[in-house]
Amino acid sequence: MTSLLLEALEALRNALAGVPGFVTVASTPYFFRPFLLLVTLGMTAGLVGTIVNLRRVEFNAEAMVHSVFPGIVGGALWGGLEGILPGAALVSILVVAALTWTMRSGGASESATAVVLTSFFAVGIVLSLRVGDSSGQLEALMFGRMLEVTDARLLQALAACSVGMVLAALTWRAQVFVAFDPDGARACGIRVTLVDLALNTAIAAVVVSAASAVGVLLVIGYMVVPGAAARLLSSSPRTMALLAILAGVAGGWLGLWLATLPSARLVSPQASVALMVLASFPVALAAQQILQFIRRRGRSHARPTTPRAEEALSA
Repeated sequence: MTSLLLEALEALRNALAGVPGFVTVASTPYFFRPFLLLVTLGMTAGLVGTIVNLRRVEFNAEAMVHSVFPGIVGGALWGGLEGILPGAALVSILVVAALTWTMRSGGASESATAVVLTSFFAVGIVLSLRVGDSSGQLEALMFGRMLEVTDARLLQALAACSVGMVLAALTWRAQVFVAFDPDGARACGIRVTLVDLALNTAIAAVVVSAASAVGVLLVIGYMVVPGAAARLLSSSPRTMALLAILAGVAGGWLGLWLATLPSARLVSPQASVALMVLASFPVALAAQQILQFIRRRGRSHARPTTPRAEEALSA
């Protein structure tokens, strides 16, 4: 099964090698693997990030990003680079349980969430400093190694993204209901704790899938910015999700493309991708202002003029 999937991905790379816009990313496997990961990550993070924005649990996402760090360090220590995702996945189970418990009152307790964040992240820092260079270099673990994504790590990341996408899609209606009326959702029989569990698991899936490529510190941009940018231009949650997915995919694509351009100095592909994802917010903000200006101009021209107003204007 794994070999068939890898053969299919290689066939896709060869098919895209001559298509304009894909020539660079499909030229070599070490570019194409990060490209596939970023596209899948953008789609998953766009959908999950929309729910994060609607439910206002950005701090939960931040806590998840930092709390899986001991799993990344432990995975790299005992399993090498291939053990990063499994290690992060194991620790994320504990983090999901802890964050879901903090949300039982109907809203996340910031103090309890902060305790979860600092406790897990502190363990990761202590572990990384305790083992020294054998942990795989602290900076690389925190900021990722995008161009070193192997076939095994790609498949692990795609599997994690699939889990996040499925959970977000299956609980979409319940997530939106809880976001706008949590008390009404409980009154209608929705088990909010299970909805919270699904959301935290989806967040963990995004963080775990990006851990070895984008890094645990930069992935928060994927979790927060596309959803926030899409909200500026959306009139419904579905439109917001579509625009967030577009922002996540476009940011990853453009960031990887910019990192391949000739430059006097080396450009970090992780930083380039993070900056392009972040750029979606000012672009959306500018588009929102332009649209509002056009609407105001349209309303002012369509407004009927009274005889007294005409006299005032002529005077």
